Amino acid sequence: MEIQNENLIALEDGRARACVPDLITVVDAQTAGAISTESLRYGQRVAVLSWPCDPIWRTERGLATADPRAFGYDIDYTPVEELNHG
Repeated sequence: MEIQNENLIALEDGRARACVPDLITVVDAQTAGAISTESLRYGQRVAVLSWPCDPIWRTERGLATADPRAFGYDIDYTPVEELNHG
């Protein structure tokens, strides 16, 4: 998981499974309670959930503001539903 002050990219075995501007949330695997980025600790059992963002964020202007490159990551935005299809 790549974190600044929010969840920006979810990786599994080095492969992106979700990235901004789509929404990424980390929850406790047993209680489903949300875990904030400042509370996330090594060894916690978690589940990572992701949802598509509002369509406005997927426009050229939205992506210029909030895609992974806007946060310094060298990956292109791919919608979460495409990253996890199949």
